[in-house]
Amino acid sequence: MPRAFARCSLADAVARLAPAMKVLLPPACGEPAALVGEICRQSERLHDLTLLGGIHLGEYPWAKPEHAALRFATWHMSPRLEEARRRGRVEFVPIRYFDLVTQFVAGGAWAPDCVLVHAAPPDARGYLSLGVSVSVSLPAARRAPLVIAQVNPSMPRTLGNACLHRSQIDCWVDVDEPLTPYPPTPIGDVERAIGRHVAGLVRDGATVQVGVGAIPQAVLEALGDHRDLSLHSLLVDASVGLVERGVVTSACKRVHRGRMDIAEGMGTRRLFDFLHENPAVNMEPSSFVHDPDTIAQLDRFVAINSALEIDLTGQVTAESLGPRQVAGIGGQFDFVLAAVRSRGGAAIIALPSTGRDGAASRIVHSLQPGAAVTSPRALADFVVTEHGVAALRGKGERGRAEALIAVAHPRYRELLQRAIA
Repeated sequence: MPRAFARCSLADAVARLAPAMKVLLPPACGEPAALVGEICRQSERLHDLTLLGGIHLGEYPWAKPEHAALRFATWHMSPRLEEARRRGRVEFVPIRYFDLVTQFVAGGAWAPDCVLVHAAPPDARGYLSLGVSVSVSLPAARRAPLVIAQVNPSMPRTLGNACLHRSQIDCWVDVDEPLTPYPPTPIGDVERAIGRHVAGLVRDGATVQVGVGAIPQAVLEALGDHRDLSLHSLLVDASVGLVERGVVTSACKRVHRGRMDIAEGMGTRRLFDFLHENPAVNMEPSSFVHDPDTIAQLDRFVAINSALEIDLTGQVTAESLGPRQVAGIGGQFDFVLAAVRSRGGAAIIALPSTGRDGAASRIVHSLQPGAAVTSPRALADFVVTEHGVAALRGKGERGRAEALIAVAHPRYRELLQRAIA
């Protein structure tokens, strides 16, 4: 049955929510900040309403003590949530991105009662593009009992599988405001060295997946001399430069040739303007973008992800410091699994050799007790630090350990060597 698509105020839209509901938010630059702000203003009325979400670029206003009536369930933990977690108002859900579209939609363990979306205004046929974020919110909204839209002319109209029709939306609010930006991350000499080493592993014609942060930024900057690349899953500001220089053409893809398959855009106005009605960008939910079977059909798929620690067997944690959860699984497991299945593909873990300002090695004999293994040792092809590349595929236990020690910081190599003697 078609929905009303009724225009209303922020207060009236949020008045449709009730205590103990589960409400899904788009992440990052796609977050409908005005609707979230109104939920916080009505928080005392909305006792035990649970917001569901991932990466957030602000200060998590709903987790502050003054909004203690609200709960938050997230697949991407942050140190900024620790205080609310101690109060019992935050729950971490250890789930990979590919499974979000079954568990955070109708019928799943975290089925939302309402989905908030942030959309461009409807076109002449009544379709609203969800712009920079379609990964989880689009499939969830198509099956949710209640859908509330923040309609914003600042949201780029992205193409592909990116739209809801007005008949799929219950009510909407008109908010003209800038999107929450994700500016480029500053990079230093360590990140630049890692970027150069990683770029040396990427072949022309590859499809490249990177995340967010300083190392992905450095990798993208180091790919400037490559040819006919494509980008997958995420676009940031540095991605735009590669397209403008003719490095990214997507000309060698067997699936969606000529187009990048993207679920999220995280950047500034430069990226948002690039995304607007750009036929080279095909937006898709995580059911497509994170599906290892689908991605493995892409030849030379290169997954470039980071880690907090990696042990001498090749086990990776990208989400916890011992038992303390500080991030999430994200798409890392999905992408490294796809990369090892792809013809000519490669799974790359890139990280600085040290942490805590040089006081600790990030290549360790064994992960800290209680640490979560984000990627198992069997899926590690290459580990890259500023000191070089450790090629692990096909090596035995000792060969893997020796390769990893060779790219550890020189200060810690003797200690690591003694651990395997």
